[in-house]
Amino acid sequence: MARSKTAAQHDQRISEKEREREAPRQRTESFAEIGREEKEQTATGQRGALNGTLRTGSALANGAQEITSAWARYAEDLMRNTSETSQALLRARNFPEILEVQTRLLRNNLQAFLEQSARVAEAASRMAMPSFEAPRQTTQEQKPWQANAQKHGIKPEP
Repeated sequence: MARSKTAAQHDQRISEKEREREAPRQRTESFAEIGREEKEQTATGQRGALNGTLRTGSALANGAQEITSAWARYAEDLMRNTSETSQALLRARNFPEILEVQTRLLRNNLQAFLEQSARVAEAASRMAMPSFEAPRQTTQEQKPWQANAQKHGIKPEP
């Protein structure tokens, strides 16, 4: 009986030593797994940030093109209005007709300005939206990484 007790204690000590030797290997494997997961999630986050940057750049380019087109149309409208007004002024026979032609020119130019300004404002608004959406979308793509980091006891950077 005493011998079986010492044999059991001996077996228990051997098991404890094996567990002590096994613990560092298990920790190393755990850290390696965390590293692999973080690498994958970092790549995912970087892809998301790059996609957001591309969407923003594309929106800016499209918006700049729209704004340029709007101002070009405005310049065309002004030239057309001025040409028409010049011809009408040459046909005017008295002072009230001259005032009427100039009033029409002012009204037409103001209308053209308002129309093109509205187009510019709409384009600028569309340009700004991806700039606000990109960080929000990137944050959504990073959430799995943050959850995994917290699972492994890693605090995300603020």
